[in-house]
Amino acid sequence: MGYHSLMDVKESFLVKEQDKDFLLAQDVTAYKDYAAESRYKDTLAANGRNYRSFAIIPDIVAIDILTKYRIDIHAKEFMSNPAEVAKLKRIIATDYPDLLTGNLKS
Repeated sequence: MGYHSLMDVKESFLVKEQDKDFLLAQDVTAYKDYAAESRYKDTLAANGRNYRSFAIIPDIVAIDILTKYRIDIHAKEFMSNPAEVAKLKRIIATDYPDLLTGNLKS
């Protein structure tokens, strides 16, 4: 038994508590499906775009990245740190490739 991090949002993560420990779980199937569809659409798009989506990152993955790599992708200053953004791109491409929304070359 547990509760969702956001009430009435099935895509939010599930929190299960037991004594002092807790477990976080999230069904990321909808995120992976969206990313696959976006990658497909990216192959059909013109190459002259100035902006490309890079990935869709579910809350549970953001927490995993914060825990494993100490990168807080929700921090106000995150996007202004090119080294951290580049590191995040490498992490997503390596550890979570199914969440890539574009056909990232670098």
